[in-house]
Amino acid sequence: MRPVGRGRSALAVALLLAVALPAGAWTREALAAGAGHKKSVVVEVAACPIPAADYAGTPYSPAAAPATLAVPASLAPPAGARLYGAAFPASPPSYVVGGTPSTCQGLWGSADDGEILTVTPSSTRSPQVSVVLRPGGAGPETDLACPYIPAVLAVDRAFRGNAKECARPSADVVKQLATGVTGVYAAAVWVPATVKDPNLGASGNGKDPTVALYVARVVPRVAGNASATAQAQTIDCTYPPPRRAICTASLRFFLATQVDVGARIGPAHLTAMQRALAGFLHKR
Repeated sequence: MRPVGRGRSALAVALLLAVALPAGAWTREALAAGAGHKKSVVVEVAACPIPAADYAGTPYSPAAAPATLAVPASLAPPAGARLYGAAFPASPPSYVVGGTPSTCQGLWGSADDGEILTVTPSSTRSPQVSVVLRPGGAGPETDLACPYIPAVLAVDRAFRGNAKECARPSADVVKQLATGVTGVYAAAVWVPATVKDPNLGASGNGKDPTVALYVARVVPRVAGNASATAQAQTIDCTYPPPRRAICTASLRFFLATQVDVGARIGPAHLTAMQRALAGFLHKR
């Protein structure tokens, strides 16, 4: 299963001041278990259903994420936004912050465990927040971040024997975000409103710039593989400037709670990553 469009859309926004979060304290597993925190709030969760057809031929049945979730107060959805949740088989519930009124759709590739969430406003057919939690398969996982993270580009070139999956427009602005962990990488990407990045499906609409956050971990070569691979995740978001706080909240929530490598990143580096992301977006 390849990511839908290999990318989704986003908007440059000013990120709110980052708050230090304990390493691993708000992973998907901890959120799913209802981890407590003295500064947490309980928020409603809108359904992000997975099509029944995605379950065909599997032993699983459609399920829903919990109707409420305790989250750090600093990560609660802002006005005009809400939290959406999906329950992928054999995984903790997954969440994304998106605008309202909107619909959320989960996509699951049963053959390769691909997991994708998209939030689409009622007024448009174009997804405006998209999250790839599992690209699905070693190839798509290694390809996902290679246009934006040099270490993943090198891995993809060795894995594929070329870098044909790693092209991006020269107008893209990319900033590497230090994670403080060997083999773990992150990059913020900004695309001008008039530039179409083929990896970001809704970019280039002529009105709104696009921003995305990619996080990846290089996996050393193991028996059966000719080279190292990478495991990557991404989020992108696009909204008109008056609603840019939605993208701010969505990116912060993703980085703090949905990134699988979150437990590997210490609190000081997580705070530094949030601040670096804020500075990058503020300049756009």
